[in-house]
Amino acid sequence: MTAGRGIIHEEYHSTAFAKSGGTFEMCQLWINLPAKDKMHEPRYQPITSKDIPVVPLRAASDDAASCDAGEPDPQLGSVRVIAGEFDGTRGPAMTFSPVELWDVSLPLAGKSVLLRLPEGHNAIVFVRKGSIALGPSEAEQQQVGAQGVALLQREGTAIRLQAEQPDTQVIVLGGKPLDEPIAAQGPFVMNTQQEIAQANADFRSGKMGR
Repeated sequence: MTAGRGIIHEEYHSTAFAKSGGTFEMCQLWINLPAKDKMHEPRYQPITSKDIPVVPLRAASDDAASCDAGEPDPQLGSVRVIAGEFDGTRGPAMTFSPVELWDVSLPLAGKSVLLRLPEGHNAIVFVRKGSIALGPSEAEQQQVGAQGVALLQREGTAIRLQAEQPDTQVIVLGGKPLDEPIAAQGPFVMNTQQEIAQANADFRSGKMGR
């Protein structure tokens, strides 16, 4: 969903799930819009599993100093490319600035894989399930467990990681920094406090999305 100049919405699961119960997993991500697009018309883009391409992973080189990777190998795991591009495959999500959103599955423990991001992008690794070792070499690796987050430096283009437990699942988030001022209050993210005041006034007067 792109909130743009404002939209009133509700979030809820289906009636069938409310009756049957079970495990419900959700990850809500907020992505800032560039100043020039802040007042874009609101829109909603439904993306289902069948719309998301799946790309096999490549093994990282045994040489820790190398950023080389092997041939795609489905046994190492896969990436569901939701936004951005991975290994030449683009995801379906439309974004206003360059963004990567990858759902990474690592079925095997102890196998290093290589993920490439564009130079200068911010990157975050979130471990949904299992645990990973993250770093350019064994001496520099850091452990990140389930529900843990790793914030990466912007230098370089490669992420080298390995699952420490079988069936580990990871979300990788990346994006080009906007390098713009941020003013945030409640559900509103703008560039100045004056814009925040206007957003609150628009909400109170029923102008959201108009």
